[in-house]
Amino acid sequence: MDTLDGRVAVITGGASGIGLALADALGAEGMKLVLADIEQGALDRAVADLSGRGLEVVGVRTDVADFASMQALAQATLAAFGKVHLICNNAGVSITGPLWELSMDDWRWVYDVNTWGVIHGIKAFVPTLIEQGEPGHVITTASLASFGPTGEHAPYCSSKAAAWSITQALYSELRAWDTPIGVTLVCPGMVDTQIHRSWRNRPEGDRPWSDRESADPEHMKGSEVFQGRGIPASEVAAATVAAVKENRFFVFTGEHWSDFMANRVQGLASGANPPVVTWGRDLRPKANA
Repeated sequence: MDTLDGRVAVITGGASGIGLALADALGAEGMKLVLADIEQGALDRAVADLSGRGLEVVGVRTDVADFASMQALAQATLAAFGKVHLICNNAGVSITGPLWELSMDDWRWVYDVNTWGVIHGIKAFVPTLIEQGEPGHVITTASLASFGPTGEHAPYCSSKAAAWSITQALYSELRAWDTPIGVTLVCPGMVDTQIHRSWRNRPEGDRPWSDRESADPEHMKGSEVFQGRGIPASEVAAATVAAVKENRFFVFTGEHWSDFMANRVQGLASGANPPVVTWGRDLRPKANA
């Protein structure tokens, strides 16, 4: 999709992080924007900021884990702008902890957003993209973690691996059907976002395995180092827009992604045992806990 000016983009998780950076970058290309986010306050601030800079933008509070909510987002997009050309399945959450300690609510929450959110976005929007018969594009925000599971981060890594698999299958299907719809998978490494504070948007009544995700300042420091620091989200957004224009599937960012991928592929090709990779925190219960 080499021409973006005047076309319509929908971005889930659009009120902060990579989603908001994508809104900035796509708006600069002249696209009309629909921001979807579960956090109403952040959504209102993002819409006010973007519209104050002269961009055409509407905000729709959306829970990507709820297909009816995603269908309502699609309807709101068509009501506002008449068409849709680009859908970015970007919303994502994260939790860390030992596999055997994580609660079932932890698993359901991460998969509902990171995996089912992608499925819901495809189901809610791709039929319209096909019916329109115009150039379009689907973006999925995955991660380098899609290709390299990390200890104590299994829900996130595995959900992002599923997002990769689903998106690559979508690419094959849309090409086989000879549609004018491109597909891009965004796989950043560490990015400076607030994903380490994902707990703020957990469903009411969820029972996490530990309150340390939100309550322990020392834990938060470690979480920020692991998940909340890295390259600016604007760099990911710029690389993604370039890939959309060039109709490229993969977007990798960061200085060492090619070494990371080469090591993973070489290990698989040789049948070697996987590397032992954790993110360096001691999550074992304290003796007096």
